[in-house]
Amino acid sequence: MVPILYLHGFASGPGSAKGKAFEERFARLGVPLHRADLTPGPDGFERSTPLTMLAEAEKALAATGARWVMGSSLGGYLSALLASRHASVEKVVLLAPAFRLFERWSARLTPEQQADWQASGLWVDHHITKDRRRIEWRFLAEARSLPAFPAVSVPALCIAGRRDDTVPLEDVEAWAARTPSARLLALDDGHDLLASVPRIFEEARAFLGV
Repeated sequence: MVPILYLHGFASGPGSAKGKAFEERFARLGVPLHRADLTPGPDGFERSTPLTMLAEAEKALAATGARWVMGSSLGGYLSALLASRHASVEKVVLLAPAFRLFERWSARLTPEQQADWQASGLWVDHHITKDRRRIEWRFLAEARSLPAFPAVSVPALCIAGRRDDTVPLEDVEAWAARTPSARLLALDDGHDLLASVPRIFEEARAFLGV
């Protein structure tokens, strides 16, 4: 069976709780799920940008031969970008996808904070290693070049939390409204959607037909 490609979110990794949970559940159905590492190497996260992460996702897509892509947060946004660029992608499952990436990051930082980031980097909390890492200004500079709402024509299941304080539900609704192939499901959960893993799995299983 061709595997599902799973893309983790920002400041996360292939060992994320959701990625592992979905891998275990799909494995019981005989469906392999490949958890891609979008920031490989000891300093891969510090040097990462949306484009380097997209390149890693493209490598994994080619290596696994996956036709279905599932992603969380920034991984969800990258999944939508993959679907917009690669005809081999047949279906996508987007979890709290980080649409309007550049716009949201720019809006939450003052001009002074952006200048400081450009000069000396931006410190952020890493969810897997539980420490603080510094990312380069290129992350935001490259985000500017990417579409706020990737154009996706393949079937898409989009799941978002009504209590998401990272990616507003309104952003996800705006993308779904312009994407006829998409079905949006809003759940009573936050951005990580961890409390909804069983429901998400059942929805994804039915959507993918496995």
